[in-house]
Amino acid sequence: MRSFVSILVLGVLVAGSARAQTIVLSETERNHLRDKGRITMCVGPHWMPYESIDERGRHIGMAADFMDLFSLMLGVSIDLVPTKAWIESLDNVRGKTCDIMSLLNKTADRSAYLNFTDTYLNAVVVLVSRDDVVFLDGFKDLKGRTLGVIKGYVYESHIRDNYPDVRLVYVDNLQDALKRVSRGEIFAAVDSLFILTYQMQQLGLSNLIIAGQTDFSHALRVGVRKDDPVLLSAMQKAVRAIDPVQRNEILQRWFTVRFAHGTDYSILWKVLGSVALLLAFLGYRFVVQKRFNTQLQAKNTQLVHLSQTDPLTGIYNRLKVDAMLEREFERARRYERSLSVVMFDLDFFKQVNDTHGHQAGDRVLIDAAALVRDNIRTHDIFGRWGGEEFLILCPETDEQGAQQLAEHLRAKLESMGLGEIGSITASFGATQLGKTEDAKRLIGNADTALYQAKQDGRNCVRVYKPTF
Repeated sequence: MRSFVSILVLGVLVAGSARAQTIVLSETERNHLRDKGRITMCVGPHWMPYESIDERGRHIGMAADFMDLFSLMLGVSIDLVPTKAWIESLDNVRGKTCDIMSLLNKTADRSAYLNFTDTYLNAVVVLVSRDDVVFLDGFKDLKGRTLGVIKGYVYESHIRDNYPDVRLVYVDNLQDALKRVSRGEIFAAVDSLFILTYQMQQLGLSNLIIAGQTDFSHALRVGVRKDDPVLLSAMQKAVRAIDPVQRNEILQRWFTVRFAHGTDYSILWKVLGSVALLLAFLGYRFVVQKRFNTQLQAKNTQLVHLSQTDPLTGIYNRLKVDAMLEREFERARRYERSLSVVMFDLDFFKQVNDTHGHQAGDRVLIDAAALVRDNIRTHDIFGRWGGEEFLILCPETDEQGAQQLAEHLRAKLESMGLGEIGSITASFGATQLGKTEDAKRLIGNADTALYQAKQDGRNCVRVYKPTF
C-alpha cells in the first residue's frame, strides 16, 4: 500500500513558465483597451476556492486574486457581471454580455465561441466519498454507483462518453453534493482537489475523505470572446507574466488538504517492470530499490504531515483538530478523565490586514501561533480553527487549569512585539467537559465563552457557565 497523496500532489502544480510581472503591450493593444474602458467578466459563482460571488456581489477566490493582478498589468478595470449559475455565465459569454470567462477548461464546445489563453492553473480531479470507503481507482470503480455532478460542468460529458455505467445524479452545487455524500444519499462526488478539500473544511464534514484520483485533470485558462483577438493577445501576455512568488502566495492562501490512502497501481507496475529489466543485476536493484523505498517513505511521511497541517502557521488544521477532538472526547468519557477546551481569536485582526496589508497579517498569525505552541504542554493539541481563531484541546485538565493556561497565553500574546504593527491582544473562552455534553456541544460552550469575552471588552478570559 502506498499513500495516495503521492500521486495527488503531482497534480497540485501551477502551469506555464512564470516571468517578471511586467508586460509590454503593442500600440494596437493599448488603444484597444483604452477604447474599451473596461473588461467585462463572467465567473463560476459557486466554485470556491477557485472563485465565487459572495453575498455582497464580489468576486472572491483564487481567480479573483489573479484577475486583480491582470487588471494591474493591463491598466484596465476587469468588472464582474454577476450570475447565479455556471450555465448562466456560459450563456452570457455566448451572448456577448461578457468579454472573458475568468477560469475554465478548454473544450471543443466552448472553442466555438471562446479563444483561450495559456493554462495558468492545473489541478487533479478527484473523488470524495465517506471515510468507510478505502480507495477508488478512478471513475471505473464507480460502475453502477451514484456520482453527484453539476449540470454543465466539464465532467458531465467526460463521464457520459467514457463511463456510461456511472449513475449521474445532478446536484444544485458542490455543497449540496458533499452533504448528500455525507448522509449516504449518493456514493461519491467529483471536482478539483483544491475545491473539494476547501469545501469539506468549510462545511465541517469530517466523515468525508479524498478517496481516489480520476483520469481527468483541470487545465484552467482565461476564456476570451472569439470576436476579440486583440483582447486575447493582451490577456495572453498578462497570463504569461504572472510572478511565481505571487502565484505561490495565492495558492497557499486558499489550499488545505485531507487525503485517503490507497494502492498506486501505476507506480507498482513501473517498479515490477524495472525488476524484470534489471533481473541480471540483482545486487544493484536491491540498492536502488532500497533507496527508492526510503525516499518514498520520507516523502509520504512529509505528505501526511502536510495533509494535517495549516500551511500558513504550521500547526494542525481544522480537520486534524476535529479528528483529535473525537479521540480525546472518547478517551475522557471511557476513562472518566478531565478534558477542557480553550478557544481564542485575535482581537481586531481585520484592522491589521486593512492597515498593514495581508502579508503583515500573515506574519501576525505565524508569530502568534508559534508563541502559543511554545507555551503549552507537549500533550496539549493546538490547531487553527479558521481565520484568526484557534483551538487548544487540553487532556487531563479541569476548568481551573484551562483558565490558568488561557490567562497565561493572553498575557504572553499581549506582550509580544510585532514591529511596526505594535502589539495585538486576544480574547479567550474556556470550558470543561461535563456529564452531558457531546463533542460538538463542548466546542459550542467554548465558543459561547469566547463570545462573552468579546462582549466584556476583549483581551480577557471567560469560562463557560451553564445556565439552568
